[in-house]
Amino acid sequence: MSKLYADPLIYDIAFGDRDFEDECRFLKWCLATFGAAPARDDRSFLELAAGPARHARAFARWGWRAVALDLSAEMLAYAQQGAAAEGVRLELVQADMGDFALSQPVALAANLMESFSHLLTNEQVVAHLCAVGRALLPGGIYVIEMAHPSTIWRDSLPNTWVARSTDSPALSGVPYTEVEVLFGAADDPYDWITQQWLVTTRLVVREAGKPERVIEHSTAHRWYQAQELRALIDLSGAFSQTHWFGNMVIPPPPLDCGPSSERMIIVLRK
Repeated sequence: MSKLYADPLIYDIAFGDRDFEDECRFLKWCLATFGAAPARDDRSFLELAAGPARHARAFARWGWRAVALDLSAEMLAYAQQGAAAEGVRLELVQADMGDFALSQPVALAANLMESFSHLLTNEQVVAHLCAVGRALLPGGIYVIEMAHPSTIWRDSLPNTWVARSTDSPALSGVPYTEVEVLFGAADDPYDWITQQWLVTTRLVVREAGKPERVIEHSTAHRWYQAQELRALIDLSGAFSQTHWFGNMVIPPPPLDCGPSSERMIIVLRK
């Protein structure tokens, strides 16, 4: 397991500057708009590759049955601590998102923050889509958030930013911590045959009263173009409808090359 995922608080600071509740309102809109009975009237949610499970915890605060699935035991323990502090309950599932099973199906599932890019082969994607299909109620909805295809090439690298614990109201109880993030270096190798990047992640961590430290690792990712992903969804046979959007806002713009299309959002109905 990566050193990055073994330090979930630092991960949460580095990648947590998002409006999670607003994104969850978009997910609810997807279920209400594209879902079908019985799923449309069910209040259950699965966050895949959940990490700190910020989305699942938001749904739990709204009174939904919320499931967080992740491969990292450290991340799940951190998510559980956060849920307990918020007075809500999470169902935790430690499993590989490429092939998993739930004890009870859900109405709504999501794979956000480009975590889908950890599925590296066509076979893994199809197996994953089939597993999600089995985990959904009939008429259920699966939402995938990926980078917009125009942003994934080397001319967008290096990708850097600085995050602080004070940036997020959800981390208000954490002593001041600053994380300087590099996610993707300009010289990261790309394999044109497998379409995989070996992506460098480097976190320079500055915590009050502690010496500066660095967390660095390289992990393979694959960012998919829309047409190959469309073909893999069709190949899985797990979904009856597919909708493509350019952002997680209500109403969402279409996926195109216009300025309002900043991400690639796929909404699938079982």
